[in-house]
Amino acid sequence: MDMKYAPRNLQKMFIVAAILIILGAFNVYSSTYYMNLESGTSPYDHILKHIVVLAVSVGGALILSRFNYRLLRRFDGLLCCLTIVLLILVMVAGRTVNGATRWFMLGPVSLQPSEIAKVTGLIWASSCLAEKVDKHMKITVFARFLRPFIHPASRKKENSIGAMIRYFSPMYMPLIMAFLVIRQPDMGTAGMILMFPALLYILAGMPLFEIIFGMALTVLVFLALAIAAPYRLARLIVLWDPFSYAQDMGYQTVQSLIAVGSGGLLGQGMGEGLSKFLYLPEQYTDFAFAVFSQEYGFIGSCTVVCLYMAFLLYGFSVARKLKDTYAAFLVYGLTLLISVQGFINIAMVIGCFPVTGIPLPFISFGGTSLLVNIGALGLIWGTATQSLKEYDEMERKKRIAAMEGRPLSFGELSGDVYSRRQRWHG
Repeated sequence: MDMKYAPRNLQKMFIVAAILIILGAFNVYSSTYYMNLESGTSPYDHILKHIVVLAVSVGGALILSRFNYRLLRRFDGLLCCLTIVLLILVMVAGRTVNGATRWFMLGPVSLQPSEIAKVTGLIWASSCLAEKVDKHMKITVFARFLRPFIHPASRKKENSIGAMIRYFSPMYMPLIMAFLVIRQPDMGTAGMILMFPALLYILAGMPLFEIIFGMALTVLVFLALAIAAPYRLARLIVLWDPFSYAQDMGYQTVQSLIAVGSGGLLGQGMGEGLSKFLYLPEQYTDFAFAVFSQEYGFIGSCTVVCLYMAFLLYGFSVARKLKDTYAAFLVYGLTLLISVQGFINIAMVIGCFPVTGIPLPFISFGGTSLLVNIGALGLIWGTATQSLKEYDEMERKKRIAAMEGRPLSFGELSGDVYSRRQRWHG
């Protein structure tokens, strides 16, 4: 890896990720060895699979860290179309588990296209939003949506319905992919696919009033979708009072709360937690944090939360250093993808969020989620270091030209991002 252009906070960010990955490996072994013994397989079955996926993921991340991130932008539409094809195929030929069709079986390995959609949707949204920011367009949602209806008689192209539709291009691909994912059905992942591009709108400078109004509208849409499907409504009811449904709908949540609470301050000790003895369903995937909390206690749980918060802050610090708008948006988005999913999973485990199929990044048992999250680390490293290297080289050329007395253009003198990007693409 190119360490010369790796800021200190980027290095710290990767140290945090490495700590989470190591904790995850210990947790996978602890939460699965009894389950494996009970099923008659080797107690090391899941941890060995996890390590294999981890090794493949790290290899893929190393490749992505050297990959020219601008090629991702050039082929963002193709990447999204391939993801959409996978999402359609999984509905036709995928494996159904607990009533949801989300996985392909490739021999002993499963592939979940909806996890890939989170990243490809972010790449698309980052590219489209960066173009608007570099053109100094005002970033708004509701005002832009209402403009054709407020000025219906206007002949200006920017007030037309067509212009309004083109303006929302950052959400086109995420909306299509989210629609396909919600048909699986997987409302939680569909929400994630839409949420991170929406967060990029906020980072791009959306007005505060629109942010508040958008949050309120999101809650209303969420409630409407929940009420429309009985199983989603049941999850909301369980969230309100899980112990009243401890033997049926609320069993998972209640067992999770018992596991977290019984950990106390210091925990029951590594490998000593009792909930993994077939009491807690999905104890090594969606509810991995419950096993971790029981074994490492309140101190260990707070440490994990602080690690995700540190990852978020370091990632934002790195993104702020980037001069290329697209690179900054991509790093912001991928940082949010990992950290926010961590917070949502933890909230679900402690009964503050409905039960969804959102795994805990780096800690839940390996699979497409681990592959995608570690691949995202590779993209963050490559995007940040390449962008900083390009900017440094451009500044060096500018200084050399000034020393030689060669005239510079206004864009070169001002360091204008848009002019710089135009030269790069040219």
